[in-house]
Amino acid sequence: MHAKRRCCVVQRAVAGEVFLRYDKTLVHPPSRMCLCSNMSDLPDDQIIESIRLYRETLEETKALYVGSGNVIRQSYGWASNEGAGRKAGEDSDPQSIADQMDDLHQGLLMKVFAAAVPDASSRTMEQRQLGRVLLQHLWGKSVLGSQLHEAVDWLISASKDFQWRDLVRPFVEVAAIRDRWGELETLVMRMANLLVAIDGDTSAADNANLEAMRKQMKELRGDSVPEHNSQVDSDNARDAIDWLRAEAKRLREGASVTAAEKPTVTTSAGPGKGYSSAAAKESGANQSKVAAEPVDERTPEQRLAEARGKLDQLIGLEAIKDQIQTLTNFLKMETWRQKEGLPTSRPSLHMAFVGNPGTGKTTVARIIAEIYGSLGILEKGHLVETDRSGLVAEYAGQTGPKTNAKIDEALDGVLFIDEAYTLIDENGQDQYGREAVQTLLKRMEDQRDRLIVILAGYPVEMRTMIRSNPGLSSRVGTTMHFDDYSPEDLCRIFELIAKKSKYSLPTESRRRLLRGFTYLYVNRDRHFGNGRTSRNSFERSVRRLANRLAAMTEVTRDDLTTLKADDIEVAEVTQQHLILLAADKGSVRVRCSHCEKPSVIDDQLLGTTVKCESCKEKFAADWGDPVMEMPKPGETAAKEKIPPESGEPAPKLS
Repeated sequence: MHAKRRCCVVQRAVAGEVFLRYDKTLVHPPSRMCLCSNMSDLPDDQIIESIRLYRETLEETKALYVGSGNVIRQSYGWASNEGAGRKAGEDSDPQSIADQMDDLHQGLLMKVFAAAVPDASSRTMEQRQLGRVLLQHLWGKSVLGSQLHEAVDWLISASKDFQWRDLVRPFVEVAAIRDRWGELETLVMRMANLLVAIDGDTSAADNANLEAMRKQMKELRGDSVPEHNSQVDSDNARDAIDWLRAEAKRLREGASVTAAEKPTVTTSAGPGKGYSSAAAKESGANQSKVAAEPVDERTPEQRLAEARGKLDQLIGLEAIKDQIQTLTNFLKMETWRQKEGLPTSRPSLHMAFVGNPGTGKTTVARIIAEIYGSLGILEKGHLVETDRSGLVAEYAGQTGPKTNAKIDEALDGVLFIDEAYTLIDENGQDQYGREAVQTLLKRMEDQRDRLIVILAGYPVEMRTMIRSNPGLSSRVGTTMHFDDYSPEDLCRIFELIAKKSKYSLPTESRRRLLRGFTYLYVNRDRHFGNGRTSRNSFERSVRRLANRLAAMTEVTRDDLTTLKADDIEVAEVTQQHLILLAADKGSVRVRCSHCEKPSVIDDQLLGTTVKCESCKEKFAADWGDPVMEMPKPGETAAKEKIPPESGEPAPKLS
């Protein structure tokens, strides 16, 4: 390269777009404007990787919000019937809940950027390039040249009107998506880390900003999980979605390309493809038009295949999957017989789901509703969740109408009643619960072609409830038993959640997870959290990772996407105890993916490729069933020089 042309010392392409990096020490050509008041010392390939990861995180955040909007629509019958949070009688708003959540995610992205890079004078060229990536994500257009400075300044200024609580409110108040908070928090902190670390110089002020964001997210969620109350959850969901409707419009106007006014927007094709401010306003107007609720154009076969695919992707639950497949095959056969004019039978499709919390009962119920909808058994195939509080009123004469209203909401779909056994007391003195049950029984029979009821709860209580009421026992045709997840299943659930957020688990991290979950499984009681334990453990592990990264001056992509052993935290197991559990060697039983034969390997091979002893083929040993005797708390304390924990029972594994 000629010395006079060294101004552009690096030219790199990211997703088909050209970035120019200038050398501060050289004189810039007068025809170009230098974007780099500050320069990064990081290698170019690391900067490119950071930009790519930032772009991917923006897309993942959008997918999380839009997907959550679809879950809300599927979870609340009134949301589908009334529109995006609209109550009966209100003016129609054709924008879907998913679209409104899309608008909300844009405000969140802007807020994270402004919180991580609040000082305009200290922004580096690389941070402005991340701002350009963000603007392209928001507007679908690229801002280039001298206008990039103004556009990024506008982005930070506009986000000052956005409040953290508003931007994440649905994930706090809507029960159907509350368990996605951990994924949301992970994405927020990943974006923030990328923004402050891309210049290779994480200052004390940067760390303070990151810590402030972590505290903000923690305060918004709270440390305790709210007690489940279907009526309160439903009311909160209505309030949150009513609010979302107005807030999405404000955010849509505040984040649109017309809001910036000054920046010259060009297509990503490059110079010469730009358009005027008037054209920008026209584009913004078109962008702000809302779309109607999407029509499901899938064929029944496609809907059935997708529902079955969701079922197959669930961890464990093999007996449940077989039972559902058998029932599905029977209903398909009856449909074929009906088309041929042959006699058919219609068994009672009402069900009882029995099992401890966190075993996937609600998820399976939603899939069953989709299966019945695809087979034509139910017209809509949606799921309405409730419990005693959603059926029983406080005063005499109100329970019947309240129960009927909830059933009306579920018509042509599935009514899922959690902790259904609370509707019946042993002494028979609960007249309100008895009224709800009698109303439910009558509707279950009268509208059996339009309504399927699933009663869920603890095994013992549910058996007692069904046996004590002849009306229920005659109408509930199928009982599905949801067993507790094994330690291996809990690990797979943890990894599934981690992979969605692009985290990897090295061998030692896997060992600690398996040991911790095994300890909890052996000592479990009826309140064992099952899948919720995996999710809570993942969220805690991500927070530990965030705290570790805050002390680092240089953060790489591997740092942001690897949960190391010291990051792993298992809910209800102290870190001290977890270290002891993983201190000794152990073995696991794995199954070959080729011949299905089991073999026992050292658990230090977890996460690697091993050779099957039977068929000699290689396969990935991701997880396995533990075959070990774990130490009691304090048993190796002298050896490790760690004070023993008190009051923790020791697992006994054979």
